[in-house]
Amino acid sequence: MKNLIKQYLSLRPQPERNFDQFYANTATLLKRVELILKFNPQEMVFLGDDDLTSIVLSLNNKKIKISVIDIDQRILNLIQEISRKENLNIETINYDLRKPLELNLKTNFIFFDPPYTPQALKLWLIRALEILVGKGSNQKRKDLNFLKDRFIFLCYGYTDRASHRGLKIQKIITDLGLIIQEKFRKFNKYTGAESINNESDFYILQPTPKIDLKLIDSFRKKEFKEKIYTREQN
Repeated sequence: MKNLIKQYLSLRPQPERNFDQFYANTATLLKRVELILKFNPQEMVFLGDDDLTSIVLSLNNKKIKISVIDIDQRILNLIQEISRKENLNIETINYDLRKPLELNLKTNFIFFDPPYTPQALKLWLIRALEILVGKGSNQKRKDLNFLKDRFIFLCYGYTDRASHRGLKIQKIITDLGLIIQEKFRKFNKYTGAESINNESDFYILQPTPKIDLKLIDSFRKKEFKEKIYTREQN
């Protein structure tokens, strides 16, 4: 399995820096999947997947129904190719998350490793919450029994010398009504991500009854106008 995964990871195209792409190594992907599988997901949505975490997850458990949304068609083409070859249960969707999320997706589990800007983190979290809580009664969507089985797996990095960045993203998470259930420091290892010392943390988040449904619902028909990629902010 490990050799097969390495073979497929070697097929990844050159990272597209305009999309803040940096690839995680094989050991990281295996650790991610090991952790995710402990939650026994039946369905899962990936908001971007240049690392091919979805492939590694599906190779370990082909029963999981996986949807991958990504702006990079190169990545989606590769995922499609591998999925056909290995008979994996993965659908791919080419989509820019800055646009209103006009997709009918339902799941209790979402994974993403977004661009490392506060604006991108906020956008990815809002889109994730749109999918996790859906539409309908606010009372139901804020019910603890409804929320307790919903999880966001987030990868995000900052260095020991930039702890203020960690504080900023922590505030974004809590302001949206999410709680950090667990955080694994320096869990993910990358190549070429010098700005974060080639490593990032792995967060396990859950929505609480304090989620801002008014804000989440307002974004269903709204295009996100803030700059989300590092290159746009330099």
